[in-house]
Amino acid sequence: MSRSLVLGAGVGALAWVSALPVVLAADRTRGGFALDTPRGAWHAVLLVALVAVAGLAVLGLAGAPPRTGPALVAAGVVGGIAWGAALRGFMATVAGSASEVTWLGTFGFILLTSAVVGGLLGYAEHRRRRGRPGRRLTLVPLIFAVDPTALLLVLPAMAGGWALAGRGTPRGRRLAWAATAVPVAAFVVIVALLDAGGNVLTPAGLARPSCCSPASAS
Repeated sequence: MSRSLVLGAGVGALAWVSALPVVLAADRTRGGFALDTPRGAWHAVLLVALVAVAGLAVLGLAGAPPRTGPALVAAGVVGGIAWGAALRGFMATVAGSASEVTWLGTFGFILLTSAVVGGLLGYAEHRRRRGRPGRRLTLVPLIFAVDPTALLLVLPAMAGGWALAGRGTPRGRRLAWAATAVPVAAFVVIVALLDAGGNVLTPAGLARPSCCSPASAS
């Protein structure tokens, strides 16, 4: 066994040990890591996926990144699940107390779709390394369009990837970079329309409950 693999395995084991206090201290009344509930299962998936991604990063830094086709696909699936679970966390934070986690919505749509997209991107990288790039695989992120509202993020992200790849003319890349900024601009406009500019100055970036605002306190 190579030294890099031993190093990666050791760091991964330390990451799992450090994650144990998080699991033990979880509040089960709010879902915690209860695997029989969709919220608890989502929390567990998020934790495992993030630790796995950290392990992959360590292996890459140690000089032993995934190289074979199956390994690249597996790495893509892990990365996709981590991304989807983290995105679900952002959605839950924004929704606040109105957030609902369901088996179908969280696992059937968000996590499953993210895993499929990640795996296909890993396969695309495998083909690229073998000198047989699949151009159709560049459209893989459009799978997220199972929820049409996701296109607001997916299309600008694809434009940014196209620009980073150095494709097309300089003018086309500038237009792609401009399209990538659309979600940021849309967020700023929405915040301005809702007159919620002060909310982004809070740690969570969210409005405080009316019961806790200075006006209600007076």
